[in-house]
Amino acid sequence: MKILLLTLVLGLVCAAQEPQSETNFSLVSGEWKTIYATSSNIEKISENGPFRAFVRRLDFDSEGDTIAFTFFVKVNGQCTIIHSVATKIEGNVYISDYAGINGFKILDLSENAMIGYILNVDEEGLVTKIIALLGKGNDINEEDIEKFKELTRQRGIPEENIVNIINIDDCPTSD
Repeated sequence: MKILLLTLVLGLVCAAQEPQSETNFSLVSGEWKTIYATSSNIEKISENGPFRAFVRRLDFDSEGDTIAFTFFVKVNGQCTIIHSVATKIEGNVYISDYAGINGFKILDLSENAMIGYILNVDEEGLVTKIIALLGKGNDINEEDIEKFKELTRQRGIPEENIVNIINIDDCPTSD
């Protein structure tokens, strides 16, 4: 069953790929904060949802073959730290095992912002698209926000599903 889910995730994420230049991993590794998140299944990013993630750090290995994610989620109002590692499987697509099987790729990267795309297949087989706008700090420019909204529309996620995460983030700044 896991192989079937992995194949589905790989196929769907790769199908959604756009041409992308080489990722500068030194630009990506470091401290990040979730600014906005959106999802085709709003429950995944709602209160106590597994993808209402308060990101703190992403670390790529030197070759870009793995990404270590450090983030908090709230469980019954308590901030719980999560460490998850994603492994490169093809091109700029990474796979991880958190709340199901996830395909992850960076859709857009600027000096202070990153837009990441997650395709989650949960334990029940439900497929959910998630897009997150991360910032190097609390403030990012309007151009990055507009790009996030454009990518949200392109993937068929209603704009009303966008959640302002930074305004509700009261978890610790680090572990």
